[in-house]
Amino acid sequence: MITFIVILGIIVFCMWLFQNQIVGHIGEKHSTKRIQVITKGIVFRDVYVEGSYGVQQIDIIAVTEKGVLVIEKKTRIGLIVGNAYDKQWQVILNRGKKRFTMTNPHHQNYGHIQALCEKFPTLKDKFIDLVIFGNNAKLADRIPEGTICDRDFRRFYKNLPTRMNAQEVENTAQTIATLNKDRARLKAMHKQKIQQKRKGQ
Repeated sequence: MITFIVILGIIVFCMWLFQNQIVGHIGEKHSTKRIQVITKGIVFRDVYVEGSYGVQQIDIIAVTEKGVLVIEKKTRIGLIVGNAYDKQWQVILNRGKKRFTMTNPHHQNYGHIQALCEKFPTLKDKFIDLVIFGNNAKLADRIPEGTICDRDFRRFYKNLPTRMNAQEVENTAQTIATLNKDRARLKAMHKQKIQQKRKGQ
């Protein structure tokens, strides 16, 4: 009985310790599946690409007839306040009693798209910057275009112009898929970069 309680305690502690990663992982998987169903495109999750500013980790890339959606997925809860130019956005909870900051996700995604453009210059005009929050987030009025919640994706996608035919989608997806050949090395490099950043190096 004591052993069971100890094991249960360890599991609960680990879930608390890694709750952000767990929620983020579940959120990404949910969005990836929904995006694939709606777009009928070819969707990649947790993609790594190396550019001038090091290795970039991209949550979701969806190759569709409307273009290549480069998606930064966020699972923040609360009112999201910010504009296209702010380096930091505000997350407001409990009617303003709690506030904290987050990096402007479009600035993050700009780095992702720049790295993809360096790697695949012929696809430069196909990339679309998109930030998706979970449905528990509320977006303030000044939030820039290309920032939506999960529930708004179908409408957002429907309003995009068609850019590629079926063969172009297939060819583009094959090009993006080449990133997976070096995934293990790039993932290790990205992990090291994050650890160095946390240590303030």
